[in-house]
Amino acid sequence: MNFYDHPQRLLEDFQSGSPKSLRESDGALSLGQRGRCYFGKPLALSLALFVLSSAEVCAEAIKLGYAALTAGQVAPWMAKEAGYFSKYGIEAELIYIPAVAATQALIAGEIQLAQVTGVSTSGAILAGADVRIIASVQDRLAGSIYARPEIKTPEDLKGKKLGISRFGAVSETGAAMFLARFGLKRGTDVAIIQLGGLPEIVTAMERGAVDAGFANPPQTSRARRLGMRELFDLNALGVELQQTCVTVTTKYLRERRPVVRSFLQAYTEGLHRFMTDRDYSIQVLKKYLRVDDRELLDDAYSFYSQRLQKIPLPTIKGIKFILDEMAERQPRARNVAPESFVDISLLQEIEQSGFFKQLWKN
Repeated sequence: MNFYDHPQRLLEDFQSGSPKSLRESDGALSLGQRGRCYFGKPLALSLALFVLSSAEVCAEAIKLGYAALTAGQVAPWMAKEAGYFSKYGIEAELIYIPAVAATQALIAGEIQLAQVTGVSTSGAILAGADVRIIASVQDRLAGSIYARPEIKTPEDLKGKKLGISRFGAVSETGAAMFLARFGLKRGTDVAIIQLGGLPEIVTAMERGAVDAGFANPPQTSRARRLGMRELFDLNALGVELQQTCVTVTTKYLRERRPVVRSFLQAYTEGLHRFMTDRDYSIQVLKKYLRVDDRELLDDAYSFYSQRLQKIPLPTIKGIKFILDEMAERQPRARNVAPESFVDISLLQEIEQSGFFKQLWKN
């Protein structure tokens, strides 16, 4: 669901106080903030500050970890390559940190923001981590279960191995849903094997190290080319699940709030560019996915350009789904409010400023 058509839900679904004034949160960086500032004589600096925006004078260095090599991660890649981070005064370093390791790096302070899954974030918050979801580009489970050619039905997987990226990742959730749907017991009927990343799952199937595995574009296209069989399309379930989202520690959000706001503005401009410029997006996907096959890239673009949200609003229902799934193993998940896992105050401020309306007016 795209929330641009109903932006008032940013205000209706959450209780919040009055937003900060735009003057306070418009991304301006004080001279005392961390970053690299370039200046010469005091008079020149004064003139520069008067004439130029702060984004042109100072660059706030941040590191963002993204958790998967899938086209669903494209928003920060677009913002980086198209220069939107620079436009808003951010010098962004994007680092691939597979699955739950990105959340761990965020908690450790090694990165400032993480684009991960709601599954890993929810698990971290339940364990006591002081992190919050501030944006989401994907609120539906996306993926399929593919298998080697000799596996013709889900029942054929009995006594076999099914690959996921990492425990605690969306691929594990998808695999668990698949097994439950066909009455297969994890561990008893089918062994779940952790392989490190989504590309590695298809590679392991190709080599016979596992018999089936979780995949989403462009890995689904690659699996089909290798002769793998789609056992089940998880997309068909239409499950509302907090999948790809942006997270930050509450400490960093409190101390660098204008920077995080500027990040979100650049991030949503990246989303806009992705949805409106296919050829440029294909080039960016080629670079970050490390795929040099136009057909695979076209498939990935077609899939995700129809599924990512114009306004990156988290899904409370999708977080509740994750908590319900976790409740059997972690009873505490039954007693927490999914609303407490998010902070959309910056999205509210940006929406009220008219930014989203202006961005999508055409």
